[in-house]
Amino acid sequence: MNRLCNALDDTHIFRMTDDTGMFQHTRYNVPDLDKGYTTDDNARALIMAVMLYEKEQKAEYLALVYRYLAFTLYAQNENGHFRNFMTYDRQFKEAQGSEECFGRCIWALGYTVASSAMPGGIKAACRSALLRALPQVNSLQFLRGQAYVVIGLGFFEGAESDSLIRKIADSMAVHFELCAGETDWCWFEESLTYDNAVLPWAMFIAHRKTGQERFLDIARKSMAFFDKDAFRDGFFRPVGCRGWWVRGNEPALFDQQPVEASMSTLAHLAAYEITGDETMLKLARRSFAWYSGENSCHQSLIDPETGGCYDGIMADGMNLNQGAESIVGYCLASLALGNVTDTKEEPATVYRPWGFYTVMGCAPGYKMKKIVVNPGQILSLQMHYHRSEYWNVISGVAKVTIGEVDSLVHETESVFVAQTTKHRIENPGSMPLEIIEVQTGSYLGEDDIVRFEDKYGRA
Repeated sequence: MNRLCNALDDTHIFRMTDDTGMFQHTRYNVPDLDKGYTTDDNARALIMAVMLYEKEQKAEYLALVYRYLAFTLYAQNENGHFRNFMTYDRQFKEAQGSEECFGRCIWALGYTVASSAMPGGIKAACRSALLRALPQVNSLQFLRGQAYVVIGLGFFEGAESDSLIRKIADSMAVHFELCAGETDWCWFEESLTYDNAVLPWAMFIAHRKTGQERFLDIARKSMAFFDKDAFRDGFFRPVGCRGWWVRGNEPALFDQQPVEASMSTLAHLAAYEITGDETMLKLARRSFAWYSGENSCHQSLIDPETGGCYDGIMADGMNLNQGAESIVGYCLASLALGNVTDTKEEPATVYRPWGFYTVMGCAPGYKMKKIVVNPGQILSLQMHYHRSEYWNVISGVAKVTIGEVDSLVHETESVFVAQTTKHRIENPGSMPLEIIEVQTGSYLGEDDIVRFEDKYGRA
């Protein structure tokens, strides 16, 4: 089992891939051959495979790069457009796919060309396909296709790509300005539907490539508008596809699709990398946390048995199918987060109303603290989505709550707190309580906390 960013194994990726490419859908966790393949999925899978190879340098991942790239190249027409839906017997079902499919192909080809880990032949094949596709860019009319093209071209340096980015971003900016006006509806359209975060993401890229403040202003305003709704409940809740969010109405709550969490993670990471705004990094992590249980049903979408990702959250629970878009989106977000270095260092000692803690050491996947709780003080009743904790008492006596059980823990004794379990520490004694805490998990930030009760009014 090969773990990806301590969160997912690659078993389902290989299960979903045959000698043609990646299958589109499943019946539960079994590939659904009747639904065939899409270029959409294989283009995104190409980016995933490149990222995997960049990280691990394993031959099996490079083989996936060749497989998904071959599919994408075969899908391209002579005029530069791409076909999308393919049957199991390798017959395309339409003469030309959507503009979104075109844009995702440009994104995939651009990312692959820009990767220093790719062999020269792969880069040459991608450049050839891009050159064939570029004449079609000016004819794009739909926002999401335009946005993906901007993101894909953002991997290139040069006057021609920058000129195309400027022209497309100008068109997107006009949409925003006409729709948003002076109202509190700061968006590009009269509704939020599918794959929403890609729109502000593209405007951040356009600003980075052109330096135009107009694009940055729109990127920030639209992202803030997106965030206000998406995080309104304290966790990521994307607009549901059963009704969307039409201006003047309430956002649909269901069905929530994994692609929204993936694109929100990637969009916020791009915003963080371009602006340096630490809030964007935190929101990227909170978007990604949707997969592991920080969502409206408080359940993980990752199937530990198969390595797959469930296809979304419906009003009556999980969609238990595990299609390509779900697993690929999860991997893209996971790998991208794994590549980010948080430049904001945590202070060695942090003071709290109940006492203080000192960070004694940390590395990817773990952190060790010394916690000192003042006499008579008590921490909040809390839980963490992404980490487990080991507590070892080195001085004093701790009253600990783990789940529904209260107990006393004496010097040299230790306890374990599992991920998502409610817990708290109290010092019932007259001397400071000292504890060594070891955290393990995929994300160890201090913002991964849900407080249920708190003496100091922080719940």
